[in-house]
Amino acid sequence: MELTSFLQVAAFTLLAALPTVHAGTTYYDIPWNMTAGETYNVTIDQKVEPGSENARTADAYRVYLALTPPGWGTGASCWLQYLIPVAETQVNITIPPDVVPDKTRIELSTALVNSKRPRNPNTGYDYSGRSIILGANGTWGKAELDGRSMGNADEVSCVAYSCVRDCYDQYWKGDKDDDTFYEKSHACSQACTKDLNPSLSNAVSLNEMSIQNVLTVGLVVGFVHLIAGAF
Repeated sequence: MELTSFLQVAAFTLLAALPTVHAGTTYYDIPWNMTAGETYNVTIDQKVEPGSENARTADAYRVYLALTPPGWGTGASCWLQYLIPVAETQVNITIPPDVVPDKTRIELSTALVNSKRPRNPNTGYDYSGRSIILGANGTWGKAELDGRSMGNADEVSCVAYSCVRDCYDQYWKGDKDDDTFYEKSHACSQACTKDLNPSLSNAVSLNEMSIQNVLTVGLVVGFVHLIAGAF
């Protein structure tokens, strides 16, 4: 009896630690470990019900890297994929080596977005289970370790994150009352995102992509009918 109880507890503990998580309304399936710089295909299911408020207001979602600087809470820090169609469940992600120190525990995070107004998400964040990043070479910044946020996660891609971190470190003197800190850091970080953020030209064309898909289906159907009519 005691052995059975022990096995039940052990099994429950193991399942609770798995990185396959249904957090909030979103289902995530990510690897235990990921190597920095390598691309992984992960499963993210937003589980948006047809006819729901989310279905009416959002047609896409954004994938973020969520970090936990030592001594602070977890939060979305930079985006990995800017816009993914809401029905798409297979997503490719690559975590740059300079974003975190080696063997850092990270999480993925998502929020629903309207592709016509993609700048800000429509919902709060959902979070995955944790994964360990191997082969990374980043360093926590001084401002980061003092609890300062490194810009806006909806504006800063993870490719640009290390550059943005350097901007905030450049102007952080440890003075929490310094009113010019964020202004100067933000101006510097805008140069980072301008130079390093991946192009959004493909990401923001979801509506055009949908129209192209409809036209493609229409052409295929028309072609089939044309062939059928010939016999």
